[in-house]
Amino acid sequence: MKSLSYIILSFVAISFYACGNQNSNSGQNETEAIQVKTISVESSNDSDLSFSGMLSAEQMSTLKTRQAGYVKNIFVNVGDEVQKNQKLIQIDSEELNAQKKQAQAAVNQAQKQFDLAQKNLKRFERLRQSKSVSDSEFEQVELKFQSAQSGLESAKQQLNQVQSMMSYTSIKAPFSGKISQKLIQVGDMAMPGMPLLTLSSSNQLEVKSTVSESQINSIKKGQNVQIEIPSIGKVYSGKITEVSNSSESSNSQYFVKSIFTEKPEKALAGMYANISVKAPQTNSQYENASIRIPRFAIVQKNGLQGVYVVGKSDTALLRWIKTGSADEETIEVLSGLSANDKIIIDADGRLYNGVKIKE
Repeated sequence: MKSLSYIILSFVAISFYACGNQNSNSGQNETEAIQVKTISVESSNDSDLSFSGMLSAEQMSTLKTRQAGYVKNIFVNVGDEVQKNQKLIQIDSEELNAQKKQAQAAVNQAQKQFDLAQKNLKRFERLRQSKSVSDSEFEQVELKFQSAQSGLESAKQQLNQVQSMMSYTSIKAPFSGKISQKLIQVGDMAMPGMPLLTLSSSNQLEVKSTVSESQINSIKKGQNVQIEIPSIGKVYSGKITEVSNSSESSNSQYFVKSIFTEKPEKALAGMYANISVKAPQTNSQYENASIRIPRFAIVQKNGLQGVYVVGKSDTALLRWIKTGSADEETIEVLSGLSANDKIIIDADGRLYNGVKIKE
């Protein structure tokens, strides 16, 4: 009887221990799961495409000089309208001035020698006709004339070279436009190749943009666009004039150029613009789909980009992605995510592949 009581008491104790151990393990597993916040990935299939760009002068030139010298005069200021061939800067070069005087003196001397040789040659031509000089004497005079003629031509070429160099000391506008930058002051030393002024066409603006590979096939040359300039609160009509067919040298971004088809009042080069274009209709409802996610959800590791998604059995899974265009808050996902995927945007603990999570 005592043995039976002992067995029953032992069985009850083991049962209590097993239940307690099970509850303990259950609490432990629940503690290991990390609390997370998630959002579902959504794709946009709007027929309107939009991308950003920057206004730029259609024609722009940085004016330089090929001749060293001190800046004597600057005849324009930033914002001034100038006409083609208008004089903008005068550079004073003492060395060139000295070379010009020497070259001019050499021309004057060579001219005198030539005039004398020519006069002497004509005299000997008359003497030769009357057979008053020998052929050898005439040849000597003729050779002196040819030498004087060559000397005069050489001196004139030297003067032309100096005058050509002197033309680089007078900087003129290559086209009509507006002075957008002044990079030198009166008294500064101008060196060959040094930027002096920047000239931009004042009434011809264009928008330069880059778009992702998910958008480029929906953008065609000649498409009409709407160009919004937020800084001045204006929207203008425009047209796409250039679309690049390669992104090898631009980090998977394709170049697109748009022009205004109406005059953009108050718009200035350097302003940002938003471009809207109607994408062509496609047979697939997903062909133009675009996925965008919050930028802060991106994980950077070893130069790669990824996001944590909710995997099977409520675990975190790091998914590598390829990204495209971005704005201040969101970034486009070109590959690696699908619609209705759940991405983790916040967690109470450290995330890694396979860690248990709960929402």
